[in-house]
Amino acid sequence: MKMSAAGLDTVKEFEGLRLKAYKCPAAVWTIGYGHTSAAGSPIVTSDLEITREAAEEILKKDMGQYEDGVSKYVKVSLTQGQFDALVDFAYNAGV
Repeated sequence: MKMSAAGLDTVKEFEGLRLKAYKCPAAVWTIGYGHTSAAGSPIVTSDLEITREAAEEILKKDMGQYEDGVSKYVKVSLTQGQFDALVDFAYNAGV
């Protein structure tokens, strides 16, 4: 199962888009739609800047690992909305 377009739109709405790296409230360097180095490439440094298009690609790449995690650990049938919500939760809290 993959996160729906509506699910991605919800993530974008709540995360917001920042094209220049910033420190989140937890003092972690963040960019795009909430991407941190913990999710993988690109490694976020204080001087990193990206385009809107790059932010979209990073978000889609990041979501893949969280989709995989939810699929691996959840052993019951899920609706698309439930799957989207769990992927969003994993994106913020970890698998």
